[in-house]
Amino acid sequence: MARGNVGRCMIGAWMMTALLVGPAAWAQSVNVFQIEYLHTISDVPAADAMASEPDAVARLAAMTEAMRQRNYVGTYVHVRGDQIDTTRIEHLLTEHGPQERLVTLNGEPREIVRHGAHCECQWPSRKEVVFGDFPGVRSRLSGERFAQPEQLTPNYRIVGLGVSRVADRACHVVGLIPRDALRYGYKLCIGDADHLLLRMSIYNEDGLPIEHDFFTQMAEPVTIPAASGGASGADPIPLGSPKTIPPGFKVVEDRHVEPPKPLAADEGWTVSPDLPGYHVKSRVWRENPVTHHRFEHMIVTDGLSTASVFVEDIPEKQRLDPDAAKYGMNIYVRQSGSMRITVIGDLPMAAIKQICQYTVPAKMAAGREAEGNPLHAPGSEVR
Repeated sequence: MARGNVGRCMIGAWMMTALLVGPAAWAQSVNVFQIEYLHTISDVPAADAMASEPDAVARLAAMTEAMRQRNYVGTYVHVRGDQIDTTRIEHLLTEHGPQERLVTLNGEPREIVRHGAHCECQWPSRKEVVFGDFPGVRSRLSGERFAQPEQLTPNYRIVGLGVSRVADRACHVVGLIPRDALRYGYKLCIGDADHLLLRMSIYNEDGLPIEHDFFTQMAEPVTIPAASGGASGADPIPLGSPKTIPPGFKVVEDRHVEPPKPLAADEGWTVSPDLPGYHVKSRVWRENPVTHHRFEHMIVTDGLSTASVFVEDIPEKQRLDPDAAKYGMNIYVRQSGSMRITVIGDLPMAAIKQICQYTVPAKMAAGREAEGNPLHAPGSEVR
């Protein structure tokens, strides 16, 4: 079938799907988003020249600032496949930085309290608490991953898709449409007056929705009220008081991770700069806390989507951990001599595979000989 006919059939299918996805305003934006999506990632000669819309880029920047600067309390739902999680979040900006409390409302009771760069997690039913570092990049309903929208435009077309309503708040719909099939698409609902992120949906390389995160309720108090202590009735961990151990709880881990040691430019492995659209954000040595085995860890990103690359000296072939691909993560593994290269991330499989294949010894990456790297090495596994 000719490409044009395929495109028309796919667009027709999307228009039928749009009738089934919910409220009219969101469904209309879905329809527009999917048509734009297919048009952009197809072989349309002018696709690369399609510019982002300045108003949409500005709205994305305003959302990032609002999610960082404003106080808010709300309940949000995360949906992916048959996984449905509901969480209550309290976000407060203080002179010491952002502080947050996240309380799970389904499954095993759990609370995470963030104090700037550090966090503590407690399991009330187990009477256990863990102290550690807060992840540097947050997913789900956080503006941090969209912090520099102008740097996303080479890989995404940022457009306005109309208006909608989420959590009883009017919002503008903004789409981040990938310019190729090596990254996912995003659709956001950004509050009309307050610019808070109210909903985020992620679309795979075929334009199908694979994840939804949305607030069902949100308020903006001047101060965050004291928590009730969670489902167990245990005393709360007060915001602003790091390392507060609730009565009767035991500390099962209190780990201050030493800063990882960066790799030298010509040391170890790296991802070849020939890989289009992605770049290496960091390359460090890390240590397995259980085995004390040292391995290389890289973060690869296109400015929005990220993947982790692990390079370990494991001569024997191993089966993939069946739990490694939980929560929609794709994983690809190849063996190069005694080195095992594993890439895992919330990216299209084509991107995960290319990142793995383009991972080469650092000394090779600087020269054109990187192109001769045996990309399809035997022993590869995909999940």
